[in-house]
Amino acid sequence: MKLAYSTLSCPGWTVEQAAQAVNRYGYDAIEWRLADGEPITPRTPDAVKQRLIDATRREGLTVACLDTSCHVVQPDDAGRQATLQEAKVMLDLAAELGAPYIRVFGGKIPEGFTRKALIEPTGKLLAEAAAYGKSKGVTILVETHDDWASTPDTLSLTKAAGRAAPVNILWDVHHPYRMGETPEESLDNLFTGGEISHVHIKDARRASNETGGWTLTLLEEGEVPVKEIVGLLHEINYKGYLSLEWEKKWHPEIEEPEVALPQYAMLLRSYLLEASSRPD
Repeated sequence: MKLAYSTLSCPGWTVEQAAQAVNRYGYDAIEWRLADGEPITPRTPDAVKQRLIDATRREGLTVACLDTSCHVVQPDDAGRQATLQEAKVMLDLAAELGAPYIRVFGGKIPEGFTRKALIEPTGKLLAEAAAYGKSKGVTILVETHDDWASTPDTLSLTKAAGRAAPVNILWDVHHPYRMGETPEESLDNLFTGGEISHVHIKDARRASNETGGWTLTLLEEGEVPVKEIVGLLHEINYKGYLSLEWEKKWHPEIEEPEVALPQYAMLLRSYLLEASSRPD
């Protein structure tokens, strides 16, 4: 396993500063989500997209994933077609960056729809997008997130896409955990039900009030069993990235990236060393 970090961590940095931070803070790759503090979308100016490509090449970086804002669960054909076109633009950019994956969300279940009714049309959308991605050498990953945060629900979407052009899983370890799944349950579901290609790492604790929310924390200050998760991934011989998704863009009150990035890198490397030192 290697380490990456998402640029969601650093909304105050330029593209160039984010690229330079990979080596400075001990990471192996970058996960592009923000450019100059704003989400990367098809509407990102061409000049900014070119700076992403130039900075990636100049720093000699590996791109672990390109994160999109695509929500593939849509209420109608018009929404699905718009999402498909957005995904294609992002797949093109991923190919230019040398990223093997793009991340998409399931999203919210539209009002008036059942989960079951949305699976088949979403699967068709994913299959068409995945076929285009295959032609570009890029695989689509559905994240355990939103109304599809539980691993069985995420898998229902990827399975509906079929396997002609695979649609794989991005396991955000926090979201299934807050849904009540243990890491063992999540990993058992994902390992047997579909390929885990990428992992988002974060620690968090339940809010002290009654809102049911969570607060992101530095490693070992929350309740997500990240060390245990790293050990479990080692046991199944996971070879992908552990990518820090420090959501500073959405939660400006959490620690600065200059604090979080080195802290996570140091402790994650110690977890990896300990896991690899255990006898089989």
